[in-house]
Amino acid sequence: MTWTRRAFAWTVLLGATAPAAFAQGAETQLYEAAKAEGQLTWYSGILDQPICDKVGQAFTAKYPGVRVNAIKTTSQVAFQRLTQDMKAGAVQSDVFTTTDASHMTFLERKGELTQYLPENARNLADPLRDFGSKGFYQVSWVGLVALVYNSSKVKPENAPKDWPDLADPKWKNAVTFGSPNFSGMVGVWTIAMEDKYGWDYFERLNKLNPLIGRSIDDAVTTLNSGERLVGTGNPATALRNAAKGNPLAVNYPTSGTLGVLSPTGILRKARSQNAAKLFMEFLTGPEYSRILAEHYEQPLRTDVPPPNGAKSLSDINLFVKPVDEIERKLPPNKEKWRDTFG
Repeated sequence: MTWTRRAFAWTVLLGATAPAAFAQGAETQLYEAAKAEGQLTWYSGILDQPICDKVGQAFTAKYPGVRVNAIKTTSQVAFQRLTQDMKAGAVQSDVFTTTDASHMTFLERKGELTQYLPENARNLADPLRDFGSKGFYQVSWVGLVALVYNSSKVKPENAPKDWPDLADPKWKNAVTFGSPNFSGMVGVWTIAMEDKYGWDYFERLNKLNPLIGRSIDDAVTTLNSGERLVGTGNPATALRNAAKGNPLAVNYPTSGTLGVLSPTGILRKARSQNAAKLFMEFLTGPEYSRILAEHYEQPLRTDVPPPNGAKSLSDINLFVKPVDEIERKLPPNKEKWRDTFG
């Protein structure tokens, strides 16, 4: 038998005889302890408030007597609120989710996270399982950065198929994307593209007179209006808009689609530790992934099919950037971005 780092971690944390799925006895015991706590608070930097509320309602429907107080903000605001709570000595959030993985590494270094490895995480897609192998945090949302285009003005055969295609001079005055100074996903994209092609990639894009928004989703809005024709965007946002009849289409780059992994962790000083652990099981379970797919988000599990028009994570040539690399390279990239694009 070949032992992976993930398998070893599960053996240490859960015991060598732990079953492959969330055991009914363990689930019942954790549920009873969670019911005694009655509720949990979730600071979420992912999805939007209605979807977060739907996740909380689905959790309570499965585990009656345990309520979820979902508070959706941007990840930076959620983290700021969390750190203020910690300084005041009164942690309000039991579970914290962020699009900025460096938040989790910071909290882990400070000893502010509970170590808990969800058993349901065994069935996550391969690229996601090792991300939180120590058990301090676990992937709960995957944002993808792919190529998006206006399908009413660009034929599929002419649309960019890979990242270098976006910098083709034929797209002058037709390109759009977000900014790393406002969007974490765009920030990770700058790191990935520089690693692949050097900063010259962005110098070439700048010569095309790109329309630069803030959020990664601003590009989808611009493409939808027809103001620009091609760009980078999150496939989930593009496919949601396409499902409403808007002229948007997605190409997953042939050399690799960038995945930005958003982790969730339990605060060590949280009041509802058992409810938080049960919620972590839910976020790695099939019900949550089905909710994601219903809203054109990427399901995390291999046993939940992707939304219409999307590919599953196992069918995508997915690559991710390590957290330590993001922490190291993002600040200087923001400066280089200002120097290049103004």
